[in-house]
Amino acid sequence: MKRRYEASDSLNEEDKLRVEKELRLGYLNLGELFFEQARLNFTLALQYDSKCADAYWGLMLCKFQAKSEDLLFENPVVYKDVVLLPEYEKAMTFASEEKRKIYEQILERIYAIIKGESC
Repeated sequence: MKRRYEASDSLNEEDKLRVEKELRLGYLNLGELFFEQARLNFTLALQYDSKCADAYWGLMLCKFQAKSEDLLFENPVVYKDVVLLPEYEKAMTFASEEKRKIYEQILERIYAIIKGESC
């Protein structure tokens, strides 16, 4: 999944840059399996932007210790209850329409795999 890091539109440019920096670091740390450091990066991003969907999504991945969405697809039965997590709910609440569609497609793919449908 190609990531675009998005801060809330209501932030000033300086805070947007801080949020985007923490998101980049968070997802880099996530990819390297540094889950605790990634969690700290996402938490810092939320201190600047409490409506940052990307930070909540990152926290959700940290909670599952998944370095990317690809892991969610590899073991979908484990991750089918992602919608019950408060981080997922907040990510969906604050996501742009475009991001929300991406998140919904990820869930649809997980459920399709569980049902035995090809993706």
